Amino acid sequence: MEKELKDIRAYHLKVIEEKLIELITHKNRILAVQSEEIGEFKKSFDEFKPLTQIIQKTTRECLSDFQSKLDEADRQAIQQFHQQQDQLEYHASRLNQQQSQMQSIQELFEQQTRQRLQIAEMQKAKERMLIELQQTKEELEQKKFLKQQLMNNFKLSQQQQIQLQQELKDTEHQKRYWNNLLQEAKGNIRVYCRIRPNSQEDMLLLNGECTLVLRVPERFLKSTNCQKESSFNFEHIFSQDADQQEIYNELSDLVQNVVDGHNVCIFAYGQTGSGKTYTMQGDDHNKGVIPRAVEQIFKERQGMLELGWQTNIRVGFQEIYNEQSRDLITNQKCDEVKLLDVKDIFEVAEHFNTAKKNRQVAETFSNEVSSRSHFIFQLNLQGHLGDKQINSTLNLIDLAGSERANVAKTEGDRFTETKAINKSLSALGDVFNALYTKQQHVPFRNSKLTFSLYKYMEGSSKTLMMVNISSRSEDFQQTLASLRFAEKVKSCSIKK
Repeated sequence: MEKELKDIRAYHLKVIEEKLIELITHKNRILAVQSEEIGEFKKSFDEFKPLTQIIQKTTRECLSDFQSKLDEADRQAIQQFHQQQDQLEYHASRLNQQQSQMQSIQELFEQQTRQRLQIAEMQKAKERMLIELQQTKEELEQKKFLKQQLMNNFKLSQQQQIQLQQELKDTEHQKRYWNNLLQEAKGNIRVYCRIRPNSQEDMLLLNGECTLVLRVPERFLKSTNCQKESSFNFEHIFSQDADQQEIYNELSDLVQNVVDGHNVCIFAYGQTGSGKTYTMQGDDHNKGVIPRAVEQIFKERQGMLELGWQTNIRVGFQEIYNEQSRDLITNQKCDEVKLLDVKDIFEVAEHFNTAKKNRQVAETFSNEVSSRSHFIFQLNLQGHLGDKQINSTLNLIDLAGSERANVAKTEGDRFTETKAINKSLSALGDVFNALYTKQQHVPFRNSKLTFSLYKYMEGSSKTLMMVNISSRSEDFQQTLASLRFAEKVKSCSIKK
């Protein structure tokens, strides 16, 4: 078996060897053929090498020329791209413009549509107006006829109006004349008395509107046989319950007399703390005589203007302190106060506030805020209507306190002030007494107070003394002195 295997192996090795020899032989033949082909190719290559070089050169030249043309083409393409881009932008702008125009056209179309609707409505309104116009025309024809009738009546009314205006002027003149006669009948000098509001004691007793009984407190009786009460009579006595309006109602006729062309003086007399300044000036809630009189004169002035009067109002504020006169607006000493033109009551109030700030006040035993001077408010009214003229002055005087120096317990400068005050008040009493006794010489020059007012206290002038008194028992002596002074003034008549 092994022998057969060896034989088979030997056979196979022999076959393989033969195949290898055959393969090697075949390979050598192929290599020989390839070698011949390579030689031929090399020979062909050597023959084509110059041509290849020419082709390469030509190719390089063509590539260079192609690159140049390609670059030029790129440049032209870029240029065309930019041109096309510009054109696109231009067309886009044109498109936006066209869109705006289209929108404007659309809005215009809508507006025209609305206008057509409005025109249609206006046409309808026109037709209605034509109908109304025809009706109005007919009404105008009727009114034209009525107008002619009214014109005829108006001419007659004008004549009647002129006649009525003349009658009104004549009536106004007569009113002034009779009012002045009425005031003279009441007395060119009047004395009113006012009991200080809010007094709690009953030292004073009213007996009607014109009689006042003063009861003497026990501590002032020197013996049991002394008179225990005194009676005083005046034109009007205001109780402590009388308000500011009631006071002014009794004075308004005198203020009207100023509008009628006559001078008027109204004095507030009395001791310190008796209510003089409250009566004349009042407070924020209760106006006094001065602001109410200003309001009345401006109201009457308006009526005069409606009747054709030309008017002018001036005011002045004067203080007499220690026999020295001072303008309270300029706050300077003066011989005669300067009157200021005013247009309305607000301008008067502004000047009045300035004057109040500049007035001399001080504390005394009688009152913690005592006016130490005489305060004179003047209002001058001038006017003319044709040949009629008026030039009258209202003087409202808030006198300084009339108490004696020992009662007020003043010292130093306050004592000097009190002496000057009492001297001027005494001089005022002498003037009233001289007028009462019709003396040829009236001592107006004895004090600055009376001298400042002399031309307003003569002739047809009217004077009213408002005596303010206190009902407190400790003020008995001052109250008695004030009432006696008032009783003395009451009997006077203005010197003609």
